[in-house]
Amino acid sequence: MKIFLLFFSLLITQSWAQPKTETFVIQIADRSMTVLSPDQKKSTFSVLIENKSLSDQIGKVIVQGKILKFVSIKSGLSEAVEIENKSAENVFFVPVSPAFQEVELVFGKKVYEIPSKK
Repeated sequence: MKIFLLFFSLLITQSWAQPKTETFVIQIADRSMTVLSPDQKKSTFSVLIENKSLSDQIGKVIVQGKILKFVSIKSGLSEAVEIENKSAENVFFVPVSPAFQEVELVFGKKVYEIPSKK
């Protein structure tokens, strides 16, 4: 019985440890970006962009070179945008100023990090 309770508590703790979200969360730091992605693909979804860097950020959300949204986020603040993508193509977040590596928004990838280009 003790083994069962121990196993059950570890299982519950492990499931709580995995971050889950219904929106994309992009955290911008000075030298990297972290993305938390939703599990299921949707044609309409939200993207929350958190600017944790020391400078203001300007970026755009694109699909096949077509700009869907422009965002401007002051240092220490965040911005939420609603994206509608009915095509099968992937959506990208592209930091424009300061320039940084583009981020592909991949559903079901949990948490992934994009380091700066050297």
